[in-house]
Amino acid sequence: MIETDIDILCPSQSAVANDNHSIDEEIKNLTTHVRDCVQKLLSTLNARASLLLKAERLQLALNDAYAMMNIAPYSPLGYLCLADIDSLRGHYASAIKLCDDGLERVSSSHPQYQQLVKAREAAYDINNKRIDFISKLPLDVVVLNIIPRILQGRMVFNVGKRCTYFDVCRTWRQRMALADGLDYEVGPDDLSEDGYRRVWDLAPFTRSLTVSQPRRDILSNIVKRPHHRLFNMLKKLTIIECWTRGSSSLLASLRSLSNTLTELSLEYRHPLASKNRYRLCDVMESCPNLVSIRMCCGDVDMSSVTKIYPKLVKLELRNHASNVYEGDMASVLHPFPQLRVLKLFSVSGSDIFPAIDQCCPLLQHLILSLQSRDFPHILDTPERPGLRALSVINNIDFGNFKEDDMVNYLMAHSETMEVLDITSHFAFRAPNDLLQREASQQVTFKQLRRISYPFDAQEGLVSFILWVIQHAPHLESIECVTGPQQVRIMQELTRPHHHACLKRLGMRPTRSTLEGEARLIQHHLDLGQQSNLRELKVSLTEHFIHNSWLPLILPLTQLTTLELSARLDQGFVSWKPFMSKLADGCPGLEQLTMTNDSRTMNINAVNPMYRHSNLKRIVINCRAIYGDLSFFCQRFTKLNSLHLKVTKYNWEDIHRLERGSFKLVLTPKRARGPS
Repeated sequence: MIETDIDILCPSQSAVANDNHSIDEEIKNLTTHVRDCVQKLLSTLNARASLLLKAERLQLALNDAYAMMNIAPYSPLGYLCLADIDSLRGHYASAIKLCDDGLERVSSSHPQYQQLVKAREAAYDINNKRIDFISKLPLDVVVLNIIPRILQGRMVFNVGKRCTYFDVCRTWRQRMALADGLDYEVGPDDLSEDGYRRVWDLAPFTRSLTVSQPRRDILSNIVKRPHHRLFNMLKKLTIIECWTRGSSSLLASLRSLSNTLTELSLEYRHPLASKNRYRLCDVMESCPNLVSIRMCCGDVDMSSVTKIYPKLVKLELRNHASNVYEGDMASVLHPFPQLRVLKLFSVSGSDIFPAIDQCCPLLQHLILSLQSRDFPHILDTPERPGLRALSVINNIDFGNFKEDDMVNYLMAHSETMEVLDITSHFAFRAPNDLLQREASQQVTFKQLRRISYPFDAQEGLVSFILWVIQHAPHLESIECVTGPQQVRIMQELTRPHHHACLKRLGMRPTRSTLEGEARLIQHHLDLGQQSNLRELKVSLTEHFIHNSWLPLILPLTQLTTLELSARLDQGFVSWKPFMSKLADGCPGLEQLTMTNDSRTMNINAVNPMYRHSNLKRIVINCRAIYGDLSFFCQRFTKLNSLHLKVTKYNWEDIHRLERGSFKLVLTPKRARGPS
């Protein structure tokens, strides 16, 4: 297929050869013939595309339209065909953009130039037409059928910015707001009067609201007006970077919204002087119905709560100003006897464990690390007491965790522990005598399913992890198995009693010897159908793709989920040779996840995977995407769904991807800032 303007092949100024008249005439005749052939090809493609459109075979018509644009970008035919396809799909904004592109490239003297003008006018008129049909339909039809198709997985909306569907009319906006799980954001820019009207229109239906106010007290402006009484369904409120302290209008705002509020999150990424600290007791007094509170203020006063709050089941406190010591734990936790989830940062170390068990007998999640995330897959089960998830950090600056304390604590919760997460590579401190004693050799972690730790774990930490693995007969997931210092762990994972349960591995290629990792992968290849390894996560921080064990995973027949995680400046560019091999390997692969959290990713890095015969779902998790999105849509015709988890995006890119035959799911992420 010719992929360029045909005139570039023989521009008119080069159609003269050394004043040889006969050759010049022949070249001109052939050039005319080439142009005639191109015109016939364009006419044929256009006729076929029109028939394909009538037959509703849009993907094939789309291919012909792109072919016309590639062969002759100066011709309006390709733009008109693509605009027709977008209009048929209801993507009128995209059709307008295509017509605009065509009008820039096509000569105004072209016979079909006016067709482009009329196509743009028609798309513009329809795109700006607002028809309220939702208010006449049964409510259950709207909420259960129409709205989910409109949202396409997008669950976060900024109320201060215009949105096509929310701005049809007030009735439509309120019907849309009835969808479950919608989160609304306000800020960081101050709201216009029209923005405030949108907030009040949505207020009776708003269950979750995030207010980002680094410069102005937006929340106070919202609740000062009588419309704040309309927030009678608000359950969850998140406030980010509010500068108000001391006399604080924030507490007054919270009191105005407190009747229904059950979840509150306060983030202050730039803490002010300690004399202006918020007291936890003031916040709790303002919102007496809270079941969950998160205060990441950096300087929160935690020692001031005296009342008992039996409703609170989740508490997260982040205080950079000072550690929480053993002697502080009783005063901090005593007011919350029903806690199920506790996240504290920073703490003095493992000396706080006894006080936590004493003050929080119903605790199920204990997270003492800033890097750790929640464990939503472990549901709260009040009828089954006992700690189920533990995350700790142990390094020079945060946490003095002793190995014997850790051993005792895990043994005390051996009947219920399901997840163990260690987020620093340092070995636990002395004393460390208990691992060799008889009691620790006889313990069994019956419920432990997941364990994670840093890839560069020190030798002492590896010994501790190995002890846990040896006594966890039902372990399903372990991460991160890497490097020569973990050879003992890799050998343990090849023992027969792990075959039935082990489903997920997290690994990382390194500069070091590959024998341990290669032996572990080969072990699962040798097991064949008996291997239960279904998921593999591969993380990279440097250029260790080549000359690693990575190609060994290609023959794994049982693997269904693969996550490739990169922290490289160029994203996944260097993965291209491996991706080409992966497209012909891992025959059972159903889901591919590409993660490049803090950077922009070229979506074309995934392109070789269109050849994979079994791939059903692609997940891309990054800051933003770029690349040839139209090419992506043309190639991935067998894909069931594309899930984008991005911080930044533009609607033109989203509309291009919506042209694909797959289901598009968009999950906007909040940008991470300094903590």
